[in-house]
Amino acid sequence: MASVSQAGRGAAVTVRLHGAFRELAGGARTVPVAAVSVEAALVALASACPPRAERLRDEHGRLREHLTLFVNGRDVRELAGLGTALGPGDVVEVIPALSGGGEEA
Repeated sequence: MASVSQAGRGAAVTVRLHGAFRELAGGARTVPVAAVSVEAALVALASACPPRAERLRDEHGRLREHLTLFVNGRDVRELAGLGTALGPGDVVEVIPALSGGGEEA
């Protein structure tokens, strides 16, 4: 994998992967990309590893409901959503919802 994806222009940022997204990146915990916004970072991430693209967006191109995105520890829903601007050194976290069965007593 390249050190910084050329899919987008912008600041060098880090996308931190959690859960199943690590498996799709060959176990990588982080992917460096160049991006000016969270949207651009997701495009660069999908470009860096195409199998990840279908896990990020639904058939209509919308971000999947089970994903939560953070920029520097802040939920993007509290910021400007996918339009949240990124600067050098920012960290975008992609966190899938946890689910599973409960334990029986």
